[in-house]
Amino acid sequence: MVAVRKICIAFTFLLLFIPAFTNIFASEYMDGRIKLVIDEKIGRFSLYYMTDVGNKVYEPLFWDKDKRTSFLSAYINGKEYKMGNNSEFKMVIRGEKNKPSLVFESRFLSITETFSFIRTASSGVSNGVRIDVLVESWSPETTNVGVRLLIDTFLGEKNKPPFRTDLRTISSEVLIDKTSPEEYWVTRNDTYGLMGSIFVEGIESPDFLQFANWKRMNSARYKVDYVSGRSFNATPFSIQDSAVCYFLDVKPMERWEQRLMTILLAAEDDYGFGGGKFKGVEKEEPQPIVVEENKNEAPPTLSGVSVMNAATSSNTTPTPPPVPVIVQAPAPEPRQPSTVIIPVPAPEPEKKRKALFPAGAMRVDIMTLRELVNKVDEYIYTGTMPTEEELKGMELTIARLKARYGSVFRTF
Repeated sequence: MVAVRKICIAFTFLLLFIPAFTNIFASEYMDGRIKLVIDEKIGRFSLYYMTDVGNKVYEPLFWDKDKRTSFLSAYINGKEYKMGNNSEFKMVIRGEKNKPSLVFESRFLSITETFSFIRTASSGVSNGVRIDVLVESWSPETTNVGVRLLIDTFLGEKNKPPFRTDLRTISSEVLIDKTSPEEYWVTRNDTYGLMGSIFVEGIESPDFLQFANWKRMNSARYKVDYVSGRSFNATPFSIQDSAVCYFLDVKPMERWEQRLMTILLAAEDDYGFGGGKFKGVEKEEPQPIVVEENKNEAPPTLSGVSVMNAATSSNTTPTPPPVPVIVQAPAPEPRQPSTVIIPVPAPEPEKKRKALFPAGAMRVDIMTLRELVNKVDEYIYTGTMPTEEELKGMELTIARLKARYGSVFRTF
């Protein structure tokens, strides 16, 4: 009975403590017509676009009813770790006001997901985000690491086809690797659309991306075996449930080695990320400009000085009329990729292992409480009792938190 009473005390403390700081679980970042919401509790993010500027109405760019359906995961030595869903990786939000980062750190690996706002080719304000996924190995041994980011799309699921790129339409499973010239993909409903990068010049693109059924990719440990032309169905429960997944392929990493993958997500833009029109639109070739001199007018001058030889006297034999000059117009410079619109450098590499939580003590305490809640849930559902050592550890945790937040829990 003593053990049960102590568990109940711990659980009651958690119920009182966590609601007091619920507002820090979800952080919102807004710029232009885009809103980024980061849920620190589960390590996920959502993206919203302002479809009605007058009334400031935001609509989700991908599925947000259950934020857990889109996630970042790592495949390490044959085992998958979903970020935010396991105790192996600690999680914290870092960064600046308009450049937040979700940081996941374990004993052997660090993954930093940095967000920054961008404007696509024809947008005057921010309408998307750039996501830099930086992976750094901390293990003294060689580690095989792969990373994927799964996006649970939904805007085009009622349309046929549900996706298109700047070169083709996509109505069934497709795998795109770095040999493809495609720059972006789009999925849209009748009102607005989501655009994602494929391989954009100037950024560190993923190794490949896959369009497939969400349930298949969600259930896979890393990636689904590719079957060309397979439908977006996974009967009987997942019909026309499409998704897009970005991959950093599995490769061995040495200690302190880093790998980077950059992904762009934004509202649909007919000019894509790089500013060029759709493929197949003819470009105007530069035409020669013909400049002819009028014989009845004085020679052209530059800053009041005759372009012709001013020292020529009136007694000199007249100079014949000049031959028309043909000046070739210079070819237009190529457009720069959209990533230069709001360039964001990758996080600076560090050769020393960073402290797990150099700041944000309150967030660390909340993560400790989450682990305590999980233990309490396990005892309740399994009907088991904690050992004396576990009880002492729980009592010590509660005492430390009460000492730190005593003014909040004066009546506890």
